Order: sequence, then C-alpha cells, then structure tokens
Amino acid sequence: MSYQNVDQEIAHLEHVFGLISAQDRIPLSYWRNRLRMFDQSSLMPTQRARVARLEATLRAIETSAAQTAHAEPVLRTAGTRS
Repeated sequence: MSYQNVDQEIAHLEHVFGLISAQDRIPLSYWRNRLRMFDQSSLMPTQRARVARLEATLRAIETSAAQTAHAEPVLRTAGTRS
C-alpha cells in the first residue's frame, strides 16, 4: 500500500472512529482487524502515531462497552420520580 493510500485509509478510520459505538451493526472486532492490517514497520512516524491514537480510541470504546455490559441497573424505590 502506498504512502498516500495509507494516509487515506487512516483518515477514513479517524472519521469513522468518531462515529462508531459498541451498539453498531458492524462489530468492534471488525475495526480492530482493520487496524491490524497496517504493517507498523512500513509506516512513517506520523502514520504510526495516528494509528496509535486510533488504537487508543478503539480501546476506550471497547472498555466503555464492557463496563456498560457489566453495570448493574439503577434501582429506584417504587413510586418515586426520576
């Protein structure tokens, strides 16, 4: 993949990662696999930094999803208003 194609792919993922959530139809594992396709040894330093930010963003989404899945529902006393 050429330098320009890598930049375009990273830019696309940066855009998409601003929109995705754990509840989307496309699973987070798909996006994890898309990040893994980058050969770190062939990336320029700025590209490696951008991919690292994307990985951190995806980890944050995954962590948030895991915490939400394990959170206990809030119980309210009957007859109270929220």
